[in-house]
Amino acid sequence: MNALDVEGVSMKRKKAVIIVELVDEGSEEENSKITQELLDWFREDSVSIPWVRNVEDVTVKNE
Repeated sequence: MNALDVEGVSMKRKKAVIIVELVDEGSEEENSKITQELLDWFREDSVSIPWVRNVEDVTVKNE
């Protein structure tokens, strides 16, 4: 469990998991390209979300 100690107050950290369903055309693209485009998109827009510190990772997998 991750905890952050701020002035003697222990605060737990949270992470969000986001699942995105891709359109059919996405199956034609390389996973690495989709991953990079999603990372770029989330990182650009996360500036406007005050509780997002950093977009750490995006994983694209075939089902």
